[in-house]
Amino acid sequence: MKVIKTIVKALGFILLGLMILLALSFGLISYQTSRSQISYQEEIYKYSDKYNIDPLLTASIIKVESDFDNNAQSHQGAHGLMQLLEDTAMHSADLVGLSYYPDKLNEVDYNLDLGVGYFNYLYSYYGNIDLALAAYNGGVGNVDSWIEDGIIDKNKPNHLDIPFEETRQYVTKVNSNYEVMKKFYKEGLPNNDQLSNLKTLSIRNFKIFLKDIANNVR
Repeated sequence: MKVIKTIVKALGFILLGLMILLALSFGLISYQTSRSQISYQEEIYKYSDKYNIDPLLTASIIKVESDFDNNAQSHQGAHGLMQLLEDTAMHSADLVGLSYYPDKLNEVDYNLDLGVGYFNYLYSYYGNIDLALAAYNGGVGNVDSWIEDGIIDKNKPNHLDIPFEETRQYVTKVNSNYEVMKKFYKEGLPNNDQLSNLKTLSIRNFKIFLKDIANNVR
C-alpha cells in the first residue's frame, strides 16, 4: 500500500510538472505572439510573388530590419521596411528596371519592390539564403572576400563562420524569425483581424505548438 501511495504521489508531481510546463509554454507563446508586429501583409505577398521569394522569409527580414515600421531610419541612413541605403536602393532600381526616386524610399510599395528585388538578386547570385542575408547586411564585397579567403565555404556555408558580429547576429535573427514564421504561419501570414485578437491567435499557435510536440514524440 505504501509503495502504491509513493507511486501515486510521484505521478502527481510529474503531472503537476507537466501542467506547469504547458502553462509556461502557453505564456511564452502568448508573449511572443503579442509582441510580433506584422503589417503590410498584402504588399509582402505582392512583391514576394513578383520576385519568387517566400513571403514568410520577406516578413522575417522586415521584422529584423525595421519591425514593420515603414518610417524607420537608421543612423547610417537606411530607409523603410527593408532598411535600404541610398546606394543599395539605386543599384537595386537598376537591377529590377525601376527609376530611382530617393524621396520614395519610405513608401511601402517602392521600398518593398527595391528591397525584395535586391534580395532576390543576392539569392540568385549566391544560391543560398544565409549568404544572401549576409550580403544584404554586410555587403556583397565582404561576403565574396570571405568566400575567396576560405573563411566561408560557398557550397556549405555556416553562418557562425561570418567574421562580422553584426552580420552574424543578423543572419541568426532572420533565420530564427523565419523558423517561427514557418512553424505558426505556414498557411499564410495572420491577417489584421487575427492580429486584433491576440488571445485567439495565441491559443491557435499554442495548439500548433502542442501538435508539433505530439508529432515529434511519435
